[in-house]
Amino acid sequence: MKIFVEDNILIKDKICSEYNFKSPYSATVVEKIKAAGMEITENKNEADAVLCSETETSEKEKEKEKEKEEEEEEYMFHVRPTYGAVSRFGLVADVSSMDRIGVSAHEIDTAFYVLSVIAGHDKNDGTSYPTEKYNYSIDGIDLGNIKSINSPEFKFKEYLKQVYLIISAAEFSGNIARFDGIKFGYRTENFKNADDIIINSRSESFPTETKIKCLMGTYVLSEEQFEKYYLKATKIRRLIKQELGEIFKQYDLIILPPCDKAKALVDLTGCPAIIFDGKIIIAKEFDENKLFAYGNGKGVAENAK
Repeated sequence: MKIFVEDNILIKDKICSEYNFKSPYSATVVEKIKAAGMEITENKNEADAVLCSETETSEKEKEKEKEKEEEEEEYMFHVRPTYGAVSRFGLVADVSSMDRIGVSAHEIDTAFYVLSVIAGHDKNDGTSYPTEKYNYSIDGIDLGNIKSINSPEFKFKEYLKQVYLIISAAEFSGNIARFDGIKFGYRTENFKNADDIIINSRSESFPTETKIKCLMGTYVLSEEQFEKYYLKATKIRRLIKQELGEIFKQYDLIILPPCDKAKALVDLTGCPAIIFDGKIIIAKEFDENKLFAYGNGKGVAENAK
């Protein structure tokens, strides 16, 4: 089986082109792929599956978002695991509390097989759950018993995008600080001292949207604005997760159109999801097997409301 690995998932001795960085080690997921006898290919067109990161907030955000949409069309199934199920060690961080490594594949069985290989505890990742191995299977799951709901209403739905933007900008501004032109990232040729390297490297390489996001993140984390924006956003994030938990007491799956709010909901809550057939289907944490069953059966419309 051939696997394509996205640029910001590190492979030993390979240049991470976006960050101008030659990695001295491989990401945990890469090591697991190799240990399972899979082949890593640099030709995406010949790959059986793609390992991809989940939160796109880097300096090529718009281009990556377009590529992601095209990828989701080309690869029928895009699986996003529960946050913490797959090690983030070796993934270049954008938004640390939302970043995840997922799998895209033409067949859902392939996607979940690859996910079963890369998922599991990793001592190198402090956000990794202690479960050593996950068994992704549809055995014993009755599609007729899976209850799903379409686009449910909940109290904090209107705040999803705002909360996402505040928290992601704050974390992004901290993570991107390492791209100073000295150790990581593009280096300017116009400098006389270290300060010039940092200022000019960032000024010349960061596009406008990245600079705006950095400024926004720095602003919401400032002493004067911290409680008003960032702290309040984290509180609402917790309430959103609690409210989603109440919905999952009645339903197994939530079905949403692939809009910004739906993607924000997945990122903010850390819940697993699959994207296929123009839908985002979300399950509660560590309930990937129901997503597997739903995708394998191409949906359970008779239970959808």
